[in-house]
Amino acid sequence: MKKRIIAMLVICISILSLAACGADPKTIDYNGKSYDELEENAVSTWESIQSLDIAQLEMVVEQIDSLSEAEQIAFFDANEGASEQLALFRSWISVSKEVGDYVGVDSFSVTKSGKSTTTELILEFEKRPVVLSIVYKNRDMSVETTTVDLVYTTGEKMQRALMNTVMGMGTVFIMLIIICLIISCFSVIPKIENRLKEKNQAKKVPEISQQAPPAVTEAVVPRTDDLELIAVITAAIAAGTGQSTEDFVVRSIKRR
Repeated sequence: MKKRIIAMLVICISILSLAACGADPKTIDYNGKSYDELEENAVSTWESIQSLDIAQLEMVVEQIDSLSEAEQIAFFDANEGASEQLALFRSWISVSKEVGDYVGVDSFSVTKSGKSTTTELILEFEKRPVVLSIVYKNRDMSVETTTVDLVYTTGEKMQRALMNTVMGMGTVFIMLIIICLIISCFSVIPKIENRLKEKNQAKKVPEISQQAPPAVTEAVVPRTDDLELIAVITAAIAAGTGQSTEDFVVRSIKRR
């Protein structure tokens, strides 16, 4: 019996959840705000942006960007919602030059998911449509972000996705090629080092051979005059034999 009751409860909850999913978004309560109120807020936001000249918006953005970081923090603290408005101005300035003249409002939708609720106001322009997106916090339905973006067709989205894929894969292949070249250089570097060493050694050998040989000094031994030598020998013989130098005559000297 209990199992049947539990099964019935599960079925009822599933039916209720399906009924909620198929409910008219205009009748759903968005945390205290109705569908019409959210639509009015989106339209009024767009009208306030449209009333401002692009040159004026660019001047406002430039003035805020020229402030220091501390001054910007003080400015945003003193002006609630100024940071969201600045982001909105930036996004509108970036797309305004690509859309042409304004035609009118096309459609409005509300999406509630998780902790936020997003409204999208599709605006028709001469060249391409634009979507004004406002993201609310479900806790107090305060505006978290407001942006203006171009609406791309399915073909354009596929083309952008393909280009991103090609760019990503191309970057990966280029990096792999660079890595392969670096690795291949590891085998070339030792050869270059050896060639440099051989060149340095070849330069040192001619330098050594071109050095001047050591100076050789020849000792010049003065030759004693033969007459003086004869006199010395004669005196030595006379002293050795006890004879007078007049008793003998040295006629020749033989050198060995």
